[in-house]
Amino acid sequence: MARKSKRQPGITNISPKISGIYNVGIYLRLSIEEKRDRKDSESIEYQKQICLEYLKDKSEMSIYDIYTDDGETGTNFERDGFQCMMYDIYNGKINCIVVKDLSRFGREYIEMGDYIEKVFPLLVIRFIAVNDRVDNEAAPLDISVPIKNVINSMYARDLSKKSASALRLKQLNGEFIGGPAPFGYVKSKEDKHILVVDPEAAEVVKLIFKMKMQHMSNMSIARKLFEMGIPTPSKYKYDKGLVRNERYANMIYWREITVKNILGSEMYIGNMVQGKTKSHFFEGRPLEKVDENDWIIKENTHEAIVPKEVFYAVKEILQEEKQRYETNHKHIKKKKGENVFKGIVVCGECGYKAKRWKKGKHIYWLCSHHLNYPNECKMESINENILKNIVMQAVKTQMSAVIDLEAAIQNALHGTEIKTEAADIKKQIDQALANIVYIKSNRVRMTADFAKGTLNEDEYEIVREQFESDLQKENEKLELYDKKRERFNKLLAVEKWVTELKKHTSTKKLTSEIVSAFIKQIKIYSDKRIEIVWKYEERFSEYQVLLDGGEKIAE
Repeated sequence: MARKSKRQPGITNISPKISGIYNVGIYLRLSIEEKRDRKDSESIEYQKQICLEYLKDKSEMSIYDIYTDDGETGTNFERDGFQCMMYDIYNGKINCIVVKDLSRFGREYIEMGDYIEKVFPLLVIRFIAVNDRVDNEAAPLDISVPIKNVINSMYARDLSKKSASALRLKQLNGEFIGGPAPFGYVKSKEDKHILVVDPEAAEVVKLIFKMKMQHMSNMSIARKLFEMGIPTPSKYKYDKGLVRNERYANMIYWREITVKNILGSEMYIGNMVQGKTKSHFFEGRPLEKVDENDWIIKENTHEAIVPKEVFYAVKEILQEEKQRYETNHKHIKKKKGENVFKGIVVCGECGYKAKRWKKGKHIYWLCSHHLNYPNECKMESINENILKNIVMQAVKTQMSAVIDLEAAIQNALHGTEIKTEAADIKKQIDQALANIVYIKSNRVRMTADFAKGTLNEDEYEIVREQFESDLQKENEKLELYDKKRERFNKLLAVEKWVTELKKHTSTKKLTSEIVSAFIKQIKIYSDKRIEIVWKYEERFSEYQVLLDGGEKIAE
């Protein structure tokens, strides 16, 4: 397995091991579609075997690491395993890449071509695709390589379309293709596309419908289930080993929305309901919600838990409740006015979101968990007008601090033409990087000469030490230039940031725009204490450290 890393490529003075001429990184990849279709010929293990078999008799090659992207698209290079491999390349740890074939490396032909034909030659990286007989050192790349890259790209696009079509066909046939089965069901051991009743969970589903037929509210049902010690669907699936994410272990509170979703699902009358979302495998885009009218519904595909007459009776009750709520709260919506704190107020005690609540003539903020389970969270409500006043005073203080910060930064610059200085630093960085690439390429050639006997051991050691010394000097320069660039970039960035915040300095009333500009989150505690998390808090602290340190910008 590849080491998972979020590190960005950078260059250090770490050199390849001299156990052979080449330190090899084996790269393995299996796409989402191939993994789903169980293509053994492309499996990770099979790819690994091919690469290891190729390398077993090559004494000049030493395996440094194996990088794996299991279930990752080949249409872009934003993959953990690939990025980890590139990090090790930039840091001089590997100088040779081995893949089963070109399609395992990637299927986006333009970017793939850039890596094989431009990036790797520049970095003096040997690239080998075993089954395609591609080796950029043994022979120049012929015209077949870009042709194969184009074909692989076309294949990926076609595979994505075929996979989507195959999935849709299964949905139309009433086959279950989701992850964990809906609460109340499990996947058949004989066929994972068939749902069978889970007797224990099914009894809970029946109980929920029974309570609704008694006209209990969804929240009342949720509280009752919690009081009875009945685990939530998430907790139940975790306890049964049906899901593994540990966050499900702590989901012990039944929520109103959970009850609502169960009561509204046709799955419980034996109908398969799928196609609620649409994926775009090839484009790498996130899931897209599908309009309810376009859902794929196949009737009578599995055993029902709830009789149809009960389900539709409950549906009518839910509709009546919805209409009654909309009628009763229509005037309240108008009177509530603008919600300047929408989505950012949370309970400081339990972490649940706070809810905007109208009581009489006043509007309050109250922990939603306390509202549903009063005994589980002790946070009391806070009047919205009081909250606004507190927040506005805090914002004014921050505005003043921002203005002071801007003045301090302008003073720190001392009239330096910062953009010119930044451009000079970029040139210095580019030169240092070019020097590093040049030194490393010569070092590799020197090692090859030593292996061939062109250089004797004494000559090799003298040249190697000189290369290492030169490389260290260039890396030290690069580190210094990077620090200067980072500093300049931060100070340049503050101009736009401060300008945006200063737009609101003359405003006396708290608005959504001000809240959006300044505040990330507001935490309310049971003792009425308010904690504000500022959007720019970390950045502000960085600038303060920079200025308090008394460092000069230009050196």
